[in-house]
Amino acid sequence: MSTSSTSEEDENFIESIEEQKTLEVLTSNSKFKSLDDLVELRWYCLLVLIMAELTAFTALASVTMMVFAGANPTIVGCDSTPINNCHELSLLKNRTGCTPVLEYQFESVQVEFNYICDDAKKVKNTITIQTFGVLVGAAIFGQVSDNFGRRKALIISCIGNAIFNLVTSYSPDLFYFVVWRTVANVFAGGITVVQMVYMVENIPRKDRMWIQNSITWSPNLILFPYIAYLSHDWRTLSVVIAAASLLSFFALILLEESPRWLVQKGNFEEARRLLVKIRKTDRLYTPEFEKDLDEVLKIEAEKHAITHKKSKKYTFIHLFCTWKMMAQTVTFIIGIICTSLIVYALMYNLENLTGSLFWNGAAIGAARWIVNILVSIADYKLPWFGRKLINILSMIFTAASLGVMAVFLYTGNGGNILAIGTTVAIAMCSQLFIAKYLMVNELYPTAVRNLAVSAVSTMSRIGSMFSPQLFYLKDVAEWLPYAVLMAFQVVDLIIFCFFIPETKGVHLENHLPPKHKRIFGKRS
Repeated sequence: MSTSSTSEEDENFIESIEEQKTLEVLTSNSKFKSLDDLVELRWYCLLVLIMAELTAFTALASVTMMVFAGANPTIVGCDSTPINNCHELSLLKNRTGCTPVLEYQFESVQVEFNYICDDAKKVKNTITIQTFGVLVGAAIFGQVSDNFGRRKALIISCIGNAIFNLVTSYSPDLFYFVVWRTVANVFAGGITVVQMVYMVENIPRKDRMWIQNSITWSPNLILFPYIAYLSHDWRTLSVVIAAASLLSFFALILLEESPRWLVQKGNFEEARRLLVKIRKTDRLYTPEFEKDLDEVLKIEAEKHAITHKKSKKYTFIHLFCTWKMMAQTVTFIIGIICTSLIVYALMYNLENLTGSLFWNGAAIGAARWIVNILVSIADYKLPWFGRKLINILSMIFTAASLGVMAVFLYTGNGGNILAIGTTVAIAMCSQLFIAKYLMVNELYPTAVRNLAVSAVSTMSRIGSMFSPQLFYLKDVAEWLPYAVLMAFQVVDLIIFCFFIPETKGVHLENHLPPKHKRIFGKRS
């Protein structure tokens, strides 16, 4: 055995012993066992939750605006002649040069810029470009958040989203609409990926699930259709989204940087100052608290010294630094792509369902929120009802709903079954989004937590980017899109059961596994 190899093994052995000693000191001397125990559901946490609700609405409105702004109108006539379909319109327009008569619930881009029939697909295809902006934003701001702070990344995202949604409202044609919407979605991607991490790091461990289920996209999906109904057209709706983003910015001004992020970066003095300030805001401050806080921070400093002997900036590659992390990361990525593909394929074709576009959207939001509340109660009351079981049950219900819709369409039926099946599938996928993102937050250490959420969020945009085109398969067979979506869900279910452990109630880890446990990077 070489001298260098022996030296490396000795170094790794010493690291393991030092880490074990650190944990022993923490257990024996501190009133608080970890940073998690310093977080209370009090006044400061309430401010965090208000900010989280505002940013959740902003992100939802920005990402799903095209559900309304990209809704296809119905062709009801050409001048005074009634017609039933695009083929009749084409024949009549070529013969007489008449002007199409449109019927619509929301004045979408198709209506204003006259993209109808086959041309309407051009607007649907722009959703892929706009969603690419969300993907870019998720990737960029995940790294920005880990390097420069959660709060800074959120503030920049909110300001950028407000500015470019306002600019979008003045778009003279489809080209400029797509350009400004794509840039706005870059910042919306930043809000989406950082908001959840910031919230999880500032709420108590035992309250994570019910808060995640209460303050999420589901209740806002009830509110957003009503806002769209009042707005009536896409230009007004863009201004409303800009205003919501600006409110999110003002809420962030009242908050502080995540103390957990500061600890991970080694800024213990600033973390101590903020934790004392938060304790005073919560009206729980006592002189003894500072002694206990110093003990916890001392332990975190020792851990930091062990794992940060040399300055290290983490990148996406560190999500694959062990075989276990590699399997988990790949599983989460595949799962989130499948989930987003299902949700957005169904959402962006919501106008195909019978009934009101707004009521259908609100009904889906209400169903999602009801499921969220039921899951929250079960999670809070039943110790055995964990994150993994939530995922498995949600995937089974989603696959079953999609399968039923495919079978009914294959036999020539549909109607209300499509509306019910779509509502159930999207409601169950809501739980998949919440549970998957929560498991990512709980499974990955602080050093790469935002990078992990960013990676998963970025990959989710792959699914949403191509979701509008999935329903072009209806030109082949009506049932085919639903059968394809069901197949994706079954694949997700199988690999998830193999590779993802339960994470309910775990303490958030701050540091990556020791170097001797990694696939690469064992020596600098």
